[in-house]
Amino acid sequence: MAEKKQEKHLTRWIVSVVVIVVVLIAGVFTYNRYTAGNSASGTTSKNDHYVLRLADESGVCEAPQQIAIAKGFFKKVGLKYQLVKLSAGTNGLDAITANKVDASNTMLAALVQPLANGANLKITTGLHTGCVSILTGKNSKITSAKQLKGKKIGVAEVAGSEATFTKRYLANAGLNVTTNNSSVQFVTYDASDLPIALSKGQVDAIAIEDPDTEIAVKQYGFHILASMASTKPFNTQYCCVAYVSDQLAQQHPEIARKYTLAMQEATNWVAKHQAEAARLQVQDKYVAGNPLTNLAAMKTYNWEASYNGGKQDFLQVAESLQKIGVVSKDVDVDALVNRSFLKEKGIQ
Repeated sequence: MAEKKQEKHLTRWIVSVVVIVVVLIAGVFTYNRYTAGNSASGTTSKNDHYVLRLADESGVCEAPQQIAIAKGFFKKVGLKYQLVKLSAGTNGLDAITANKVDASNTMLAALVQPLANGANLKITTGLHTGCVSILTGKNSKITSAKQLKGKKIGVAEVAGSEATFTKRYLANAGLNVTTNNSSVQFVTYDASDLPIALSKGQVDAIAIEDPDTEIAVKQYGFHILASMASTKPFNTQYCCVAYVSDQLAQQHPEIARKYTLAMQEATNWVAKHQAEAARLQVQDKYVAGNPLTNLAAMKTYNWEASYNGGKQDFLQVAESLQKIGVVSKDVDVDALVNRSFLKEKGIQ
């Protein structure tokens, strides 16, 4: 009887071991399948059918995404997408943070501080130079950065791209632009009200984006004091970059790669077809105004998509923002650069 009980217990033990082994093997197999489909290393199946959510951005600067749609570059790489209309006052960065979109393109300088503060996104390529200008009034005698000391400068956002460029421009001339001891006063207005504020003398200068720059100069006779498209050393630095959410980068790296390839091809297409790009922007209602006015702005940009170029300029911008106190001194800039960029196969 004792022998039978021992034999029975042994049989149960063997069965239990077999079951455990089978469960472990199944778990490993499932894990490998999951990681193969969700790794950020680019091993996701090229048949990933995820529908990319794109922020529906407007403006001359956003031409790469607009042209990628209009000329079929997204479809060419097999990318499925949908445009997400953003509410007033919401930008692509806000939308990605709220998980409303997966990708967008915006000004590089506007991403440095959020990324330093832990924003969950990855830059995938630099797109082009240009975009922002600082304007003075028709009868203004201000002709240099130093003459803005003690003056008021109108911007749409104190932490926006326009203000960031202005701070770098002023700091480059030796002015203090730290929050607690700034040589100038930044005043916020709705973007559409900035030219009116300058024309009425409520501010001494304004910082705005294209095509508002060209429109304001023509309508009010303003002077361009500085421009990212022409003022050294900013004129050789990337203004706009493409970026994706961390979630997309991790779970759908092949989609992120296709998005970047299409954005690069669209950017390089614009370089050779600027007049056609300006026409399509107005025709498809991405940008208001006259195509010739928008074209005047586009001609001042260097349209050359580059991952390496964007990364190099991000480092320069981050270092300059750290010097003027926008980025904390505790931030390891080199580490910030490395964790802020996503490099996928085939991206130059």
